[in-house]
This record gives sequence, C-alpha cells and structure tokens, in this order.
Amino acid sequence: MGRIFCGFVLIFVMTISSPAAAQLDSCSPALQMFQQHRWAQAAAGFEECEHNDPGNTDAQLYRGKSLVNLNKYEDAETVLQKYASSHPQSDDAIYLLAFIFFRQNKPAESLRLFAQAAKLKSPGANDLTIAALDYALLKDYSDAAHYLELSLKMNPEDVEARYHLGRVRYQQNQFDLAISAFEEVLKREPKNVKAEDNLALSLEAKNEVDPAIAAYKKAIEIDEAESTHSEQPYINLGSLLAKSSRYDEAILLLTHAAEIAPGEFKVHYELARAYFEASRFEPARQQAEQAVTLDPKNSSGHYLLGRIYQRLDQKDLAKEQFQLTSQLMREKDASSPGGMAAGAEAH
Repeated sequence: MGRIFCGFVLIFVMTISSPAAAQLDSCSPALQMFQQHRWAQAAAGFEECEHNDPGNTDAQLYRGKSLVNLNKYEDAETVLQKYASSHPQSDDAIYLLAFIFFRQNKPAESLRLFAQAAKLKSPGANDLTIAALDYALLKDYSDAAHYLELSLKMNPEDVEARYHLGRVRYQQNQFDLAISAFEEVLKREPKNVKAEDNLALSLEAKNEVDPAIAAYKKAIEIDEAESTHSEQPYINLGSLLAKSSRYDEAILLLTHAAEIAPGEFKVHYELARAYFEASRFEPARQQAEQAVTLDPKNSSGHYLLGRIYQRLDQKDLAKEQFQLTSQLMREKDASSPGGMAAGAEAH
C-alpha cells in the first residue's frame, strides 16, 4: 500500500478501554509491553495468557492488535477471526478485521465488515477514512469523498484524511477542490512532500504550467532534505519538462528518479520516452528494455520500445514489440468489464 497508509495502524490499535484493562489483569506483563509498543513481546505474552486461561479474557483481541502493529496481517486475521466468532458483538474486533482486509487490498470484504461493525457501534473518524479508502480502491470516488468528508467533520485536523480527499478530488477531475485540499494539508504540514507533489499535479491538470513547475520544485527541495526519498516529484517534473521539449533538464531529473527507485517501471518508461523525444535512441532503447523487463504486461512499454526499434532500423524487433502490444491490449479488453470476455456468449 505504500507509506501513505502507514499512519492508520497505531490509531486503530493503541487504545485499551477500562473494562478491557480490568479483564486483562491476569495478562499484566503482556499489557505493559503493549502499552510500551513492544509489539512482538506483547503478542507472545497475550498468546501465553490465552493458553493459560482460554476464552476468558480479551487476550486474543490484543494479540491481534499487536500482530497488526507488526504488519503480520495474515496472522492477525486468523487470531481475530477466531476471537470474533466467539465474541460476535465485539465491534473492536470487526472494525480491526475490516482494517486488515483493507491493508490486504480486499476492499469489498473490508466494506462488508465495516457495515457489520457499524451496526454494533457508530464508526469513528478513522473507521470512516478506511471505508473511504476501500471505496477509492474500488474506484467509487463519489462514496470515497462522502466518507472522507464525514471523517473530517469528526476530526478536521486529520492531515492524512484531507490528503486522501485531495487525491479523490483529483481522480474526479475536480481540480480546484483537490488544490484546496492539498493547500490545507500544507498549511498544517509545510514539509509534506506528497501533498506538494499532488498540488503540482493538480495545477498541471488545469494547465497552470508555471505554478505546477514551481510546486514540483518545492516538493523536490523538501524531498532533498529528507533522509528517505520519493521518486514521484522527480518523475512528474521530468515528464512535464519533457512535454515542453526541455529534454536535458527532464533527463537529469528522471535519471535521479531512477537512482531512487531503480525497480519502478514508470521511472524507466518516462526516461526512455524523454530520450526518444530527444532523438537519443540508444539510451532510449536501454531504458525501454529495462521498463518492459520490470512490467512485461504493460502494453505502453512494448509500444514505446517498438517505436525505438523502428528508429534504430531494427524492423523485426519493432514488429515483435508491436505484436506484443496488440496482444496485451486484446487481453486487457477481454478481461475488463464489458469487454470481449464479458460478452462472449451474447451473440
């Protein structure tokens, strides 16, 4: 899912209610480790507590929470499913299972559990945000925006929720609303690279090229001061500059992006395209070949490589790439809703 979602984990699992704390008196060493965020020791402690007194405490619930904090989602799912089966009124367990399914990229299952949990207890702001992100994964951006707005009414200071609202508005082509959301994020977190980068994307979508370039440059300036780096602002600015025929600047930025994320298809694809547009066909070939190796099912990479082979007068290789492009596009059409596969029997 990437780092943009990581902030939600601890929000879900750090709270222990007073009744639960009393019920967990027999698990006090594990409880102490949980409160100290020593997740691995807490998980082991709660497992031992459950073994010593099976079914009579909430040890399995908090073992599941500890496992979530360790990003061990399959293990946490197993533990929490077992707990929920014997505690069907535990909204805590069901909301957390919904979160786990979200992290496992199973949005439909996550939303089903969200609805189940909401019948037991009204969702909180973070629950609403997860439901919104489920809808976003399903490309239902209208419902995603609705739930994010509800979440922000409950917690207006939630920077992540506001960032995601900006992303949803961008997907809806509501660029002014996206810009407003990202600007609000930046008021609260001026050094937020992804918000600055997405602000630039939204400005670019409105064809406000100079403000977009300025925002991309600011995102890069922020990124350069960080200990870990994102390739995205370098890719986005490089691609924009290439469209303006500023190829040397574009290639420099995209080369840096490739140093940050050497295993990303988009980095090498955009670099290959910039070299191609600059009529530097040999480095374009190298980058395009690397791109199709990283993502052999991406038709755009094969098409670009075919065009490069054409310019290098390697006609047989170009023909092969164009045939692959056509094949991949047919396969995509056949597997998409309403495509050939969906209508195969409707003669």
